[in-house]
Amino acid sequence: MYGLANSNLIPLAGFVSLRNCTLEDHSARTGAGAALVGSAFDAARTGLFAIDFWPTVSVQRTVVRDDNGQVWRDDGSGGGWATLVTGLTVAGAVPFMYPVGAEAAARDRKLIHCDRVNTVQVLAADGASMVAIASPASDWSGANQPGFGVIHQGYNWMGGNANAPHTIYRSTQANHEDFTSSAYTLRVFPGEGERLVAGLSYKGILLLWKYRDGVYAVDTSDNSDTNWRVIKVGAPGAAGAANIVAIEDDVMWISPDGSWHLISATTATGSVRAEDLTARKLGSFVRQNVNLAQLASAQLIFYAHKQEVYLGCHASGQTAKNRRLHLDLNRRTEIGERWIWWDRDRNEALFLRKISEIATPAFIDNAGRLFNLDRADRNANGSAYTFEVFTRDSDFAEIVPGWQGRWKNLRFIQLEYDPRSAATISLEIYADGSLLQTISLTLTAGAAALPVTLPFTLGTESLLTSVRRRVRGRARRVAIRILSTVVNVDVSFTRILLGLEQGE
Repeated sequence: MYGLANSNLIPLAGFVSLRNCTLEDHSARTGAGAALVGSAFDAARTGLFAIDFWPTVSVQRTVVRDDNGQVWRDDGSGGGWATLVTGLTVAGAVPFMYPVGAEAAARDRKLIHCDRVNTVQVLAADGASMVAIASPASDWSGANQPGFGVIHQGYNWMGGNANAPHTIYRSTQANHEDFTSSAYTLRVFPGEGERLVAGLSYKGILLLWKYRDGVYAVDTSDNSDTNWRVIKVGAPGAAGAANIVAIEDDVMWISPDGSWHLISATTATGSVRAEDLTARKLGSFVRQNVNLAQLASAQLIFYAHKQEVYLGCHASGQTAKNRRLHLDLNRRTEIGERWIWWDRDRNEALFLRKISEIATPAFIDNAGRLFNLDRADRNANGSAYTFEVFTRDSDFAEIVPGWQGRWKNLRFIQLEYDPRSAATISLEIYADGSLLQTISLTLTAGAAALPVTLPFTLGTESLLTSVRRRVRGRARRVAIRILSTVVNVDVSFTRILLGLEQGE
């Protein structure tokens, strides 16, 4: 973003804030929109968990658990909502839903609902209601119920109930509701952690997480379950069942302290290693800006089409799930992960919803409404939102070592951009932490008039253009902020050039 001849010397982790934007190659673009789908299932209700459920290959349903003990199902278009179950206990419940039964053509597709408090509920195919699981384990009773489940090697594995917090239960292979006829349980390091909280099938290994400490790999490769082994990974545990996500050839999760972790396969026998992302990238940002007490209900998804991970979470000190963290992995091998902070949407239930064969981020808000994310229009269901790029405070000693701690005289600032739409933006220059100058810029839409700033792109996209303004003042350190609060602004910013000279 700093367009100097030797810009490769400037750290790319040079931002204080990337807010409500998208990163595209070497530019920051105003963030993609959110579009309402259909109608609300109940305007007075908040979605707690949602899933894109396909009872058949041609039938799509959005299924939502709300904050009033009800589960809803739409008609496939975000409308025509019907209740599948009512009267579920809300206090202490953290809902989780997942599909079962699609591993073999002969098995019926089902949807499992569990929350550690209520009896496990099952939706069979495209049925009109959820019913209690047919054959639960003998010790699943009252408020002692599983809180998560995962399909692994054709079996349904469930766990997290209060009276057996370190036990994972396995169904029969023929019936994913049957935990009695050929019952199998596995105790996972009962002396460690508080309880099992999440699971994932990964490269033939069953991975299990505990709250607050402990990640374990269950080696089920032997034909005899008596020879199955539990291997401790030794990494921090997970905050909740939806805090785990597979990202192509890896697995990512969030621990209760807000740290982000990766698991990478290293051997064919299932040895894994854990890596803390926040230690080198986010630092204390998550801990300072996210309500860690609410992480158990946060949802982590992987948007494979854009190579981005989304976390729907609560801001620090808030009970509304009104924040998202976007982790951009597109240039991970070159410069590492890039993080973007979103404060635009009430993404109370964040999930992936297939649109034209692409699993696309979507959410349910606090008014029972379904929204699709990553829409082309730059608005939030027709409303404006704040777009912000805020660079770090720099003395530019990376370029001129002798400038460290010295005064610089400011001469000009130049902004290079792709004028996708007409826009009025604010360009703010900060000197030693204080606002020095605010420049209002009117950017015109369409191709730029020649001569243009090179390089530019020919084709359907606009030519890159630039605008320069005089700046007067001096500072030891300088920061730049680009800000837009106007609806439907669609602009990509590619470079910031700052004219400086050494002062007295």
